Amino acid sequence: MPYIRVYVPKASIKQQRSIAQKLIEITLRTFHLRPEDRYRISVEFISRFRACTTNGLMVEVIGHDLTEGTKRAFAKEAAAMLAEFMRSNSRNPVARLLGITPETPPKIAFQFGELNPAISEPFVVHPGSQAA
Repeated sequence: MPYIRVYVPKASIKQQRSIAQKLIEITLRTFHLRPEDRYRISVEFISRFRACTTNGLMVEVIGHDLTEGTKRAFAKEAAAMLAEFMRSNSRNPVARLLGITPETPPKIAFQFGELNPAISEPFVVHPGSQAA
């Protein structure tokens, strides 16, 4: 199943929960997974940047058989959701720390990696099913 890491300097538990729920919905939709697969998607928040980005954050996605199309679809939807989140919180200390103002578009970097089959079973794509 997909593993998602969000590198952000600081976010409250409430903010993390909201972002995680939205990322899971985006993952179900863009990876064409079944609704019951939601419990097999992991979202982790890292408070220290592995790769510092100015005025933004980084999202790492690790999964099986990630095509360019699924990567683009996930990045497009996740970037829109995270940018809106960052803009709506532009007055909070995290946004100020990142230098985000309502006029400054946040930068969101994505990194995709292939999950080793020896570590985890590949997820099965069900082309006929769509996430609600």
